Amino acid sequence: MKLAILLIFTLHSVNALANNVFDELPASINPSARYIFYSHGFIVEGVDSMPEHPTWGTYDFPAILETFSTLDALIIAEHRAKNTDPFEHAKKLQHQVQYLIKKGVSPSNITLVGFSRGGFITAITSSYLANSDINYVILAACTSSLATHNDVMLQGHILSIYETSDTVGSCKNVIQRSGNKVRSFEEVSISTGLEHGAFYRPHNAWVEPLNKWLVKKTEKFAYTIPRSEVVELEEPISKRVYPLFIKLPRSYRSHKSKHYPVIYLTDAPYSFPLVSGATRFPMNSSTMEEAIIVGISYAKGSKGAASRIRDFTPSKASDWKLETGGAKAHLSFIQDIVFPYMESNYRAHSKHRTYVGNSLGGLFGAYILITAPDTFSSYVLGSPSVWFNDNELLAMNVQRPKNETKVYLSVGSLETPKFGEQQDMVRGAQLLAEKIDAVDSSHLLLNFKIIDGASHATAFPTTSIQGLDWIYGNL
Repeated sequence: MKLAILLIFTLHSVNALANNVFDELPASINPSARYIFYSHGFIVEGVDSMPEHPTWGTYDFPAILETFSTLDALIIAEHRAKNTDPFEHAKKLQHQVQYLIKKGVSPSNITLVGFSRGGFITAITSSYLANSDINYVILAACTSSLATHNDVMLQGHILSIYETSDTVGSCKNVIQRSGNKVRSFEEVSISTGLEHGAFYRPHNAWVEPLNKWLVKKTEKFAYTIPRSEVVELEEPISKRVYPLFIKLPRSYRSHKSKHYPVIYLTDAPYSFPLVSGATRFPMNSSTMEEAIIVGISYAKGSKGAASRIRDFTPSKASDWKLETGGAKAHLSFIQDIVFPYMESNYRAHSKHRTYVGNSLGGLFGAYILITAPDTFSSYVLGSPSVWFNDNELLAMNVQRPKNETKVYLSVGSLETPKFGEQQDMVRGAQLLAEKIDAVDSSHLLLNFKIIDGASHATAFPTTSIQGLDWIYGNL
């Protein structure tokens, strides 16, 4: 979604509002729309929508509204009466915003913009609402009335814009007193030489940074997986940075002494939302043991294909254009960096770790199982690419696990050249199953499945949920 603001300096009647500009909330509320409240300066209070200041000229309220009307949003801009009490008007705005939220509008799609006295009102409204997801833009208002009202605390996402030639300056002191109530803060200083009058008209100097900020804050937000976050860890030798997608179980906050098993996923952009969604109901309904889910993503700055081919392959392959052979180093990164981070920052169980990988991720998991089996207590290996480098994985010596290890191995029945695959993935999985099954160890338990009617593109969703249910199921 692109927000574009046009600079319009022609004079308009305030009554000739665009069809997305209102002086009060519209009768019908659209829950998926974006709402922007604009509160004008003190000089506009009364009947004149275009008052004249002896120094700063015309306050072109209609032109400012016309500018806002070009946004993909519904604009609410009431022309306040003379000498309106700012605290009473803030209460009115508070009730309007609360009504929008009650009607299903996301707080992140609500923005309040205010200049001068309107900025003071906007700040009071922020303090009243105490909602950290709402967006606020303060235009030249922080070192006037707002500075002396220490009881007014900004909350939410804040943008401050002020003019360097004006006597009203930075919001930093107000932000400082508001503390952690402010979720994010950006400040822009402009230098037009127009003093307070810089905001009397839709001057590009303040319109442009406001527009850019609104693009970041008010465009449609992607769905966020509940109780999830992203952290970044650096691999110390290569200096590559890998994002970790982390989802905590629903009971994590209430069971403060419990340590949870951890499901580690490769190819996080694909596997993390899939596994998070597939395990949500089973875990929440106690048909599957709750676990922390961690998706290890691709190295920042690398394309996904390049990152996974390098990190998931055990050896250098001369016939591959992209770099291969980084599996040993990537395994060390997981063992030495990822595990310690998770187990020192979360209540992650060090003895109950599950590996989940598909295709080259399945190859990487099989490599770990064969060379360092006790790294994980269980493995879900989907359609492993055992054909890599002339099936070298199948010739490797298998290390016996010292602890009980469960292995769920699966492949789609259509993963053969007959159905368009370049490699016979079914035969490769069968050979790997035979290799695992031949290990002389009472600690190793294998469950091998061929998914009827599944191709390489469609097998993994079934593999992941059935494999995890086999490992964590309570029925």
